[in-house]
Amino acid sequence: MTDDDDIQEYARPCPNCEYHRKRAQRWREEAYKQSGYPLPERGWVGLSQENFLEACEIAERGNYLVAFQRIQQILKERNA
Repeated sequence: MTDDDDIQEYARPCPNCEYHRKRAQRWREEAYKQSGYPLPERGWVGLSQENFLEACEIAERGNYLVAFQRIQQILKERNA
């Protein structure tokens, strides 16, 4: 087995991922139902192309920590 084969082995999606995602969703829905609180419905908002390129430019200058902090700040603002 070569290194490329190892990479391909780990790059395959987990056959159980969808099962676990659905199981976690059912658990979450039941937990909210039992608590008496409504299930919050909001979608995830990711980075825009502009934000992504901004972070890449910061990282290219060697400021990886600053780039990651900027990404974190943007995502917190967009998903608050």
